[in-house]
Amino acid sequence: MRYKSSELKDLLSKYEKRIDEFIVVCNKKDTTKIINNYSHSSIETEFLNEDEFQQLFEMAYSQHLPFDIFTSEIDFMTNIIQNYPKLKNKNIVVYNSAQNGTGAGRKSLIPAFCNLLQLTCTGSDAYRVSLCRDKFAINCILKANNINVPLSFLCHDINEIELPKGKYLIKPLYESASIGITNENIFYSDNIPNKYIDELIIKLKQPVLIQTFIDGYEFEIPILKRNEDILIFEPVVLSLNEENNYMGANILDYKKIFDDNYIFSQMPTEMCAYNNALEETARHVAELLELNGLCRIDGRITKEGLFYITDVSTNPHFIHHSSVNFAFHSNNYSDSDIFKSILYLC
Repeated sequence: MRYKSSELKDLLSKYEKRIDEFIVVCNKKDTTKIINNYSHSSIETEFLNEDEFQQLFEMAYSQHLPFDIFTSEIDFMTNIIQNYPKLKNKNIVVYNSAQNGTGAGRKSLIPAFCNLLQLTCTGSDAYRVSLCRDKFAINCILKANNINVPLSFLCHDINEIELPKGKYLIKPLYESASIGITNENIFYSDNIPNKYIDELIIKLKQPVLIQTFIDGYEFEIPILKRNEDILIFEPVVLSLNEENNYMGANILDYKKIFDDNYIFSQMPTEMCAYNNALEETARHVAELLELNGLCRIDGRITKEGLFYITDVSTNPHFIHHSSVNFAFHSNNYSDSDIFKSILYLC
């Protein structure tokens, strides 16, 4: 690996500051009361399970700073409002991964609330968090800036769209963690599942993105960014088994994501020649969108080296079963380094 342990240390030393207390806002399976949900794809797939929650707690504890954890956005906001007079002169840092409820913009609630009360919130601001959840908007912005993206169509009604010949994937416009995605979401233009698409739009109460399907390796590139300073990790490959990390025509559907039924690995040797181009593209995306803190650029690359950016995450998971954690540990960084990066690069 080409990164040295000193690189992260040097980056963090530029931004070290006094932190009086930090607060974690997250959703936890079997603890967080779901405010609103989808009938066939529960938003719980985005929540932390007991083991992941314990990992998060241990990472926070490793910072040797006062901290608190809320598993409800409402409980967090109520607590802040009630204690706000005592917090005004303290440097409080808030890390948010909560996104209870359904529909667009729900992950922006805590960043927007923190901005209103002038509390430091880690990661990108509320506008960019919402923007990056809109897959079609991101696709259009990247395409307009000469960044390779799959051909995409915003669909409110499939009967109003003429698809060129090819293979396609249906994605709910505002969701993550493969909510609303099964193998039925893959289709060919000569056999469009009109009824399925219409039902998906109704069930999830949002448009869908119809995107050309890319057979290839699936990759994620974790990034740490603060102002002009940026640290880009090598691409992490996601696959279904250890024998073959080529995703090909397979996808990470809702069930695989819910069950954590996928693994991480480094880019295979024969594909490493494309790593520099992938990393420079990831840098371009992060700078173009003015992302901040821990973020991640996702995509697919064919065996011939053609790559496409498919998603941008402003607040990726970093617990053990994640590409972020894999990238940090591959570069001899610890769990504590991950959390320290989140706290100081904000």
